[in-house]
Amino acid sequence: MAFTPSTSRPLLVALSGPTSSGKTTLARLLARIFPSTSILHADDYYHTDSAIPVHDGVQDWDCAEAINLPKLEATLRRIKNGEDLNGMTNAVASMEIPEAEGEAAQYDEVVERLKAEIKQWEDALRACVGEAWKQPRRLVIVDGFLLLGPSVRSLRTLFDVRILLRSRYEDSKRRREARSGYTTIEGWWEDPPAYFDRIVWPNYVKEHGFLFQGQDVQGKVNDDVAARAGIDVVPGMGQQSLPDTLAWIVRLLREKLQAGQ
Repeated sequence: MAFTPSTSRPLLVALSGPTSSGKTTLARLLARIFPSTSILHADDYYHTDSAIPVHDGVQDWDCAEAINLPKLEATLRRIKNGEDLNGMTNAVASMEIPEAEGEAAQYDEVVERLKAEIKQWEDALRACVGEAWKQPRRLVIVDGFLLLGPSVRSLRTLFDVRILLRSRYEDSKRRREARSGYTTIEGWWEDPPAYFDRIVWPNYVKEHGFLFQGQDVQGKVNDDVAARAGIDVVPGMGQQSLPDTLAWIVRLLREKLQAGQ
């Protein structure tokens, strides 16, 4: 068995995907399943409102230039060096709307089932390793809309696990446009009319088309490209249920932990 006992360096997980694809909800569910898991929201690293770039006559909150990438990269490097996660995460005031907590609560049954599976897996490993047993590496999950694209290649290389969620165009648009707005560093942002089609979706396609055959983000994954980039794309072409997606990610992370990555 290739399991490696716990080390001071956590397993750094990128959980990325299009807008409104369930990233934050899934991150919070995973933190309930795997012990000693911390979450960082890439949205906490936006520039101030006045520094957000303007594209096509409107502020573009969905491009790489909107994020303070040097600050985010520096945080990830500190995490990889084993610095105190609690002190670091508390220094960042999360801008996430609490709606994800309410959504996560409806999946209690599946969370308890998957948590029991992880405990069973750990117990089996403990029995196998014996006195040398240590807890598996803790997880740090970073959720964000842009963690894997070519514009953030230096970020992508820092992650031990890279997961891309999928969502169909019509589902992402419906969910995004159903939101009233977003808390920002300096106030509040509401998408102007046609913002999804002018800004949000084109940015997603631009940054993630390379992973799909014919650059079609709603089509088939280019498995060779994804493998070379070390990116695991959630199956189902954006139509898999959240519980099924959660179970798939849990199995993937268990495999990564057991492989000692």
